[in-house]
Amino acid sequence: AIARAIVNKPSILLADEPTANLDLHTGEQIIDLLRGLCTKHGVTVITATHDHAMLSVSNRVVWIADGKIERVAKSSELRIKTGSLG
Repeated sequence: AIARAIVNKPSILLADEPTANLDLHTGEQIIDLLRGLCTKHGVTVITATHDHAMLSVSNRVVWIADGKIERVAKSSELRIKTGSLG
């Protein structure tokens, strides 16, 4: 699905839970790929996610509840921490 989404070199990419149901390593590879599309190719990546690891590579974070925007923040303003097991 990701290959089909990027093959035509889009200027905007919409990704709905791109790391869902993936193991940690593959999820990190997808995050790196999306980050590279943004930084190297100028692609705007808009992602809907519950994965906190995605937040650390985002420029802005928007919280939406009941179809309404509750809050918008630059990721640099947030204290984002991701944990690990063990």
